[in-house]
Amino acid sequence: MGRLTTRLASLADRSGLLSHATFARRAGWVAPGLLVVLYHRVVPLSEVGSLDPELVDATPEDFDQQMAYLRRHYRPVSVEDVLEAQRSGRELLPGSVLVTFDDGYLDNFEYALPALERYGIQGLFFISTGHLSERTLFWWERLSLMVRRSTRERAHMVYPAAEDLDLAGPEAKARAVRRLNRIVKDHFALDLERFYAELGEALGVTWDPSEEHRLADAVLMQWDHVRALRRAGMGIGSHTRAHRVLQTLPHGVLADELSASRAKLELELGEPITTIAYPVGKPVAHIAPVRRAVARAGYELGFTTRAGLNRFSRASDPLDLGRLSIDRQVPGALKRTWMALPFLAP
Repeated sequence: MGRLTTRLASLADRSGLLSHATFARRAGWVAPGLLVVLYHRVVPLSEVGSLDPELVDATPEDFDQQMAYLRRHYRPVSVEDVLEAQRSGRELLPGSVLVTFDDGYLDNFEYALPALERYGIQGLFFISTGHLSERTLFWWERLSLMVRRSTRERAHMVYPAAEDLDLAGPEAKARAVRRLNRIVKDHFALDLERFYAELGEALGVTWDPSEEHRLADAVLMQWDHVRALRRAGMGIGSHTRAHRVLQTLPHGVLADELSASRAKLELELGEPITTIAYPVGKPVAHIAPVRRAVARAGYELGFTTRAGLNRFSRASDPLDLGRLSIDRQVPGALKRTWMALPFLAP
C-alpha cells in the first residue's frame, strides 16, 4: 500500500469521485459481480492481551461504521442467496456484498454479531472445528507467544531445515515470527508437533497446555456460540479441522481436514454444510488434486483471499471465489475505493 495510492484514494473521496464509483457499482454500470469481504477479529485493542494484534481487522466502533456503510451503499446478501445464484447460474443484483469471518474467534459473536443484526446483514462464519473442540490456539498465535517469551538473542533450528533466528529485540522477534509462519504456510507435510517441540527447545521456552486451554477459552467460541449464530440467521461454513494450508498436506491428511470439519459442523448444527474458506486463502483452481479433494468432500462454494469480484457463469469456478481482506491499517478511503473497484486491490 503506497503513499501515492493512499493519497489518490483520499482525493477521490474528498472530490466525490468515490461516491460516483460506488453509485455506479450498485447500479451495475461498472465492475459487476459479488463482492465478498473478509474479517478475522473484531475486538477492542485493549482486549487482545498477549495474543497477536495483527489479526484484529476492526475495532467494534470501526466495524459498526463499516456495516452501516455497506447497508447504505451496497446490497448485503446471505450465503443462501449466493448458493442459489451458483446453482441456478444467475447473477446476483448489482452491488451485492457478502460479509465473512474466518477462524471462530469469540469476539465475532460478542462484537460483530450485534452490529450485523443492527443493520440486517447475514454474515457467514467459517469455523476451524478442531480448535473449538480441543480448545487449542491457532498455530500463528502459539508461534508468536513462544517467540515473544524467549529470553535468548538467537535460536538455531534444524527441523524442517536449518534456520537461524535473530531474537535481539522486538523488531527482530517480529521478523522471526513472520519467518516461522511462512514455514508453516509453505512446507509440505510439516509435522507441526515436532516443529513446536524443536522450536521450544531452540527458544528455551516451555509450553503449558493448561495455559493454552485457558487462553483458548478466553478468545475462541464454544459450540453454543456457533449454534446461536445460526439461530440468529447467520451462515456457518468450514475452515477445516486444524487450519492447515491445504496445498501443504499429503492426500490422506488433506481429505481428513476437509471431511472431518464438515462432519463436525453438520453434527453440531444438524444441517448440511456446503461452504469452505481455505486457510491462508490460497486459490485451488489451478491445483487439480486439491480442487478434486474439496469437491469430493461435498463443498459447493470455496473462498480464497484473492481480491476480486465473483461471477456465476459457466466460465467461473465456484470453488475459487475471491474475497477482499479488511485490514485495520488501511485508511477508510482506500477501503471504500477497493470495495467500489475491487480489481484495484492488491
